[in-house]
Amino acid sequence: MDVQKILIGKHIELPQMLSARENRVQKQNQLLQQYQMTLISFTLNIAGPIKVFPLAIKTYEEGLELIKYQCKAMEISICHLEENHFATGYEGYLCVQSDAFKVKKALTELEENSSLGRLFDIDVLDKSGQKISRTALSLPQRRCLVCGGPTFVCSRSRTHSLNEILQHTISIMQDYFSEKYAVHIASTAARALLYEVLATPKPGLVDKNNTGAHKDMDIVTFETSSLALLPYFKAFVNFGISHCKCDPQTLLPQLRSIGIQAEIAMLRATKGINTHKGIIFSLGILETALGICYGNSISINCSVLQNLCKEIAAPMADDFSNLAAKSATTNGEKLFVRYGIRGVRGEAIDGFPILFDVAFPKMEQLLQENYNLNDTGILTLLTILANSEDTNVISRSSYKKMTEIQHTLKEELENNLEHRDYLDFAQKLDQEFIAQNISPGGSADILALSYFLHFLKQDSNLY
Repeated sequence: MDVQKILIGKHIELPQMLSARENRVQKQNQLLQQYQMTLISFTLNIAGPIKVFPLAIKTYEEGLELIKYQCKAMEISICHLEENHFATGYEGYLCVQSDAFKVKKALTELEENSSLGRLFDIDVLDKSGQKISRTALSLPQRRCLVCGGPTFVCSRSRTHSLNEILQHTISIMQDYFSEKYAVHIASTAARALLYEVLATPKPGLVDKNNTGAHKDMDIVTFETSSLALLPYFKAFVNFGISHCKCDPQTLLPQLRSIGIQAEIAMLRATKGINTHKGIIFSLGILETALGICYGNSISINCSVLQNLCKEIAAPMADDFSNLAAKSATTNGEKLFVRYGIRGVRGEAIDGFPILFDVAFPKMEQLLQENYNLNDTGILTLLTILANSEDTNVISRSSYKKMTEIQHTLKEELENNLEHRDYLDFAQKLDQEFIAQNISPGGSADILALSYFLHFLKQDSNLY
């Protein structure tokens, strides 16, 4: 780790730090006198002459939010919040209506139970200005963030070099935020899967009305599968983060290994029922791309994600190069030999054009027109099915039947029917698909990915 590339900030001299400490004491006294309440004083423990840099600011803001949440959870009422953003370090002051010992205990628990907590310097002062110590609560003293020994011993003897301390400090910050990011992306993926299965009515698919053209699965099966896949959705993101400096075209073999593990977990959870094999493949590539973006501090947008997906999936083009009728074994391979249809692998190689160019824009358009998420999902699904060659439909019927369905759907969508009419049409199509044992599972996967991108857009700058 090159510490100097991260420590981008103003160099602070010792006299400035001493003056900042005196000013902080004055601010504490002023707030104690003004509000006559228990006072929380929050700063960060950062060694060295640079106290404020982008990662430190992010850590301070996270710490302040955690303090506020901890107070709320412990029913500690915050009556006043004040901040100072100085080059000598960011400072937060909270005047709270609660016993100082209770506050100190609650915030000590935060320091101990958050991986960022070792970097927090949280002082709690009672109304008289007396600082509440850990010793007063019979709590152990803080440990050295490098070796875990008593802090005062390492500090007094200067056991660790400044560079060593900064290396550990920055690692704590980076590990915390990358873990938080991976968990957020993984939970968003699982959320998208749940919204997809619950969208009703979906022609031929499991929804709240029925199990579609499936007799071996229902909504609970899908919910069980989604929960089982959560650790692997997180693993895809972490894989992208840890391999962000690698050529994306070299990542596929290891990515496939994570995907196989995810499939095993899915089949174990569902007792052998294939609920999400297709989406594991697609989400694996997309989440890896998101991890690469995070690791390289690249702003997320559809164009960036699409290009990264293309790069990651590019080696799969070889899967089709030597494929002949005799060597085709899977349904997907046979469809390629006969019709040139590359299925989900082809979609990935092309950067998921149905997702980025058709489905996701349609979903966003419908939501802007004030359709709710359920009805938006149904109309988006019809649009996907009208514009893609769903290999699940072909394998359960025929290529001719799929083209007939596409033609019918395009006509319906071009008729500019009313909202209710589209839902009625989907309901009728559901009965037809059930009777003919047709299930557009590939289209359902694209719908889930559309929900995924929509939820990411809500939480970030994705556009």
